Amino acid sequence: MATAFTPHVCSKAGLTKCEGSECGDNDAGERYLGICDKDGCDYNNYRMGEQSFYGTGPSFDVDSSRPFSIVTQFITSDNTDAGDLVEIKRFYVQDGKVVPNSEASILGPQGGNSVTDDFCEKQKSKFGDLNDFAAKGGMKAMGEALDRGMVLVLSLWDDTQVNMLWLDSAYPTDQPPRKPGVLRGPC
Repeated sequence: MATAFTPHVCSKAGLTKCEGSECGDNDAGERYLGICDKDGCDYNNYRMGEQSFYGTGPSFDVDSSRPFSIVTQFITSDNTDAGDLVEIKRFYVQDGKVVPNSEASILGPQGGNSVTDDFCEKQKSKFGDLNDFAAKGGMKAMGEALDRGMVLVLSLWDDTQVNMLWLDSAYPTDQPPRKPGVLRGPC
């Protein structure tokens, strides 16, 4: 069991119907040619090195078998609605206690516990991943998209191409689970 929050950005503003390469077709080897960052910049506590942060039972910092709230904050450069988005913070509230997001210990002592452009760069570098999030505008582009207006949608879904392994298992499957960033959950 794992949890993640992942901003994704697009290089084209607004609602867009893509055609051809701009869709980032995986099967055609065009994943990173698309207008949107398919990988995003994910914060998965398990993947970031904290396997005892989120799960079922009292041994976890956040016990998923009991009610809890998730608070997500969008922090700007000048702490106003007019500033550029620079950070996405998350914390949990359970039994009246605030539980800060875990530290990204896999990234070292300054790994952080929120999503910033610096966090994304460190994470992508550590895991050997292409930083398409930065290439498509990073946090500033995410903030600009939020400024245009969004609707929060929560959904349950399945990823038939890789069976959601990227969320709570070892993924990619052709890499050893001990390689940094591959183990994303206990499944």
